[in-house]
Amino acid sequence: MICSFCSLLCDADDLNEIQCDRRTASLVQFETLRSIKAGLPQLEKQVDAELIIVAIESLRAANRILVTGRIASVATARAAVAFAAKYNATIDCAESGHVFKNVLAIQRSGLNSVSLAEARDHSDLFIVVGDDSMLAACPRMPAALSGGKPNLQTVLLLGDFSAAAAELWKSVGFDAWSVPCDVRTVPSALAQWSRSSDQSPSHRSSEMRPTKQLFERMAQAEYTTIVWSAENLRIEHADLWVERMLQWIAGRNETLRCAALPWSTLDGTFQQVCTWLTGFPGRVAFRDGIPQYDPHGHSYEQWIARTPIGMSRESIVVLIDETASSTPFLNLVSMQASGKCKIIELTGNSKCFPTAVAGVEVIADIFRADQTVLARVSPSHKLVPSIKSAAEWLEGLSQ
Repeated sequence: MICSFCSLLCDADDLNEIQCDRRTASLVQFETLRSIKAGLPQLEKQVDAELIIVAIESLRAANRILVTGRIASVATARAAVAFAAKYNATIDCAESGHVFKNVLAIQRSGLNSVSLAEARDHSDLFIVVGDDSMLAACPRMPAALSGGKPNLQTVLLLGDFSAAAAELWKSVGFDAWSVPCDVRTVPSALAQWSRSSDQSPSHRSSEMRPTKQLFERMAQAEYTTIVWSAENLRIEHADLWVERMLQWIAGRNETLRCAALPWSTLDGTFQQVCTWLTGFPGRVAFRDGIPQYDPHGHSYEQWIARTPIGMSRESIVVLIDETASSTPFLNLVSMQASGKCKIIELTGNSKCFPTAVAGVEVIADIFRADQTVLARVSPSHKLVPSIKSAAEWLEGLSQ
């Protein structure tokens, strides 16, 4: 099954049996959201239809429309792209831009990637770059990557990982090493190590000598997998960092097997679907139904920056959130308050279009964190009456 809160494949028949802090916290958020939904007035079908008609009239009168938010399922991603094409809207569902840290680099340098299953079964060395926030977002990452071969797989933690993080990797069978460092320097440090490992011992960099045993492990590795999470990669110009990492990985493949495992979050599903339908991973503006891609100019932030005050009738944001996240869309709230735009909300606590949580209240097809497996996630909770999926609301608004 795939957890609808972190998109990780957990090897269990019942995810509720998994001890996962992220899932427990997310369920608490969901129950809070669910209580809000239960308190919303139950709309009759006639009122429901009237609200859709009013929204459609507003959409037809607008000359600037942005589709954005948090999309987790294939059905909603498809409906959102179709909606954007119908209304000649701009669509950017990478609100925080995490996906594009990887996308921009891959477009320039290509990608030597690996699936989670292959990495787990064949990699003898994992290099995990980041900090403890990676494990807070996906606590079962070590278990998912463990091949069940005690001490035969090595994990090198580069960045700002705590002793507790190293112990977590050790607890599932890894020989774990933690090297505190500035994440920004990792690509250049690995490149330096590659050059020094090809030299005779007398010519190796003095910086390598204090951890001789570790570097010998790295040199002996037959299959290395590099893991990072764009969501937790908090550095400026992160796409350039990823590009340098991909170039190092490509160079290692000249003599050994080395692959990238860029860890994705739920927004990876929208990226995949948008690519199928338009040829682009998002940040697309439709003109006469034709998608125009600009990874910088068609971003959520740029659309907001170009919106003048007092244009709320002409500028509309269709805000979709089919997750249980409690993080507010602060920029949009301030935009509506200043009269910059009108917001049509398809969210869990929307009074007009209350939306179900994908994979929790309604069936959802969600991509796994490694972007190689698409699985159907069955709902674990009954749907509150009058609540619909985001895809259903979008299809209604596209009439």
